[in-house]
Amino acid sequence: MQEGEHCETVLFVGSTRKRYVISSKYLNHPLLKALINKSKQKGSDESVLVVNCEVVLFDHLLWMLENADPKFGSDSLEELAELYVF
Repeated sequence: MQEGEHCETVLFVGSTRKRYVISSKYLNHPLLKALINKSKQKGSDESVLVVNCEVVLFDHLLWMLENADPKFGSDSLEELAELYVF
C-alpha cells in the first residue's frame, strides 16, 4: 500500500453486530483503536473486529472522526472510549 492509500476492514458493532466497512484512515485513529481494545474478550477470534457500543453512538463517533478538531487531545479520547464501550 502506498502513502495516501486507504484499505478497508470489516468490523461489527453493538449487540446486533451491525457490519461496517471502515477505512484504515479511521481504523488507525487512537479512539477507534481504544474502542476495539476495550471490546476484546479473552478467547475471542482475533481476526474478527468487534466494538461493544451502541450502533447510534458508533455512527456519531464516525461523524466526529470525519469532522474532528486536530486539537482534540489523546487524554480526552481515552475518556471518550470509556463512555462508548458497554
